[in-house]
Amino acid sequence: MLSSTPTARHRGARLPLFLAVLAVSGCASKQTRNFADVDDYGNQVSAREYGYVRPSGAARRGGTAGSSGDLWTRVRADMKLNLHASGRIDEKVSTFRRDPQFMLKLSERAKPYLHVVMAEIQRRGLPAELALLPHIESRYNPAATSPVAAAGMWQFMPYTGREMGLRQDAWQDERRDVMASTRAAMDYLQQLQRRLGGNWELAMAAYNCGPARVESAQAANRARGLPTDFWSLSLPAETQNYVPQILAAARLVAEPSQNGVRLPPVPSAPQLEVVRTDRPVDLARVAQASGVGLAQLQTLNAGLKRGQTSPVGPGQLVVPAGTGSRVTAALPQSRVMAPMMLPAAVQPAEPPRKVKPEGTVYTVYKVKGGDTLAAIARARGVDLKELADANAMQTREPLLPGQSLRVPGTDRATVGGDMTAANLVTHRVHRGDSLRDIARRYNVTVDDLVRWNPVAANELHHGAVIRIYRRTPAFASL
Repeated sequence: MLSSTPTARHRGARLPLFLAVLAVSGCASKQTRNFADVDDYGNQVSAREYGYVRPSGAARRGGTAGSSGDLWTRVRADMKLNLHASGRIDEKVSTFRRDPQFMLKLSERAKPYLHVVMAEIQRRGLPAELALLPHIESRYNPAATSPVAAAGMWQFMPYTGREMGLRQDAWQDERRDVMASTRAAMDYLQQLQRRLGGNWELAMAAYNCGPARVESAQAANRARGLPTDFWSLSLPAETQNYVPQILAAARLVAEPSQNGVRLPPVPSAPQLEVVRTDRPVDLARVAQASGVGLAQLQTLNAGLKRGQTSPVGPGQLVVPAGTGSRVTAALPQSRVMAPMMLPAAVQPAEPPRKVKPEGTVYTVYKVKGGDTLAAIARARGVDLKELADANAMQTREPLLPGQSLRVPGTDRATVGGDMTAANLVTHRVHRGDSLRDIARRYNVTVDDLVRWNPVAANELHHGAVIRIYRRTPAFASL
């Protein structure tokens, strides 16, 4: 997979957030090359013309060697899948081992971003093997672009990215935003895993070739009385290689000494900081004023299409850890904070994060001047830590006016009996859309839309994402 020549990848599918609906799939797979055959992929990454992500399912694996400061130790401890399920995994392990620089390159490329990825994985209680997926997709490169327009570390196609709530406009492409795209990728993976019977190998296959293609292969096997697990299905050649590649890379991370390889450590501390300002930000001016290299800022903020944040609204920059204070000193009305943090085992000062159960109800709150997370939690009667976790924030993280927060709740009567995370879909606003039109299309009321999307009460913006909760099983066929 991941070669310098086009291969199959993400084709946009109609899969709104948390709802698996009928996908429009299918392009022909293209020639692939072994990972070890290519030394440097630069910005040219293989494209996923199909569309999604996959999962697998069984054996928990404990950590082996590694100091307490090595993030790979935590990755090993949280692995949950069967990394010896097939000889096809063995073949990929042998291929990767033939490249003496494979583990070094893996660790170096993962180093800036692995903390962010693992924080989101652990916050949701997902298999840590998923942290290796961006290496197979893009070599952990947020600036990666495929020949068919898949973009970012997770290689989202434009349509799929929009369906997963990633902003794409003249100023910003959140497919290249490490934190936003990681959250979207985890949403998508969970969505696929639920759709495909809870199996992670099938979910990973669907990430590559589309859930409709996987379901079609399962139906064909079922009709012939054959097993419907990933290893038994007839899928595109790239997908047949894709899942074993991820699991093989995970096995080398899980069992480096058993495989005769050395995995360089990755610091457990965050390698990035986030600077938020009340005003638009220009990367070149920040670099000049702070001394942080412009090229480094451009790489970490690859989602900023014009080298600056949108002139409308607050700005946000990702900077190397330890440089936030210099950047904030160069920017008026700015503040620095850590990105998504790992749970307690890696960050002892942080208590374990609670994972909200499936069916949690959320409402949206628009931040006003002077608001704090603690004040909002008190006013809404929710636990401060749960509110912070629901928004991937720290409990003392500053808020900006106009920022939208997800507020968890348990009283379904306040938002409607069917308003659960499992029933959530999203609608991208098009020119000419009105609240009345959207309400009619999704069989809800205008009052429902306003309650779920407070900002929409004032004005609908082209490209905005509207949250909608389905009410009936028939809604899933839209």
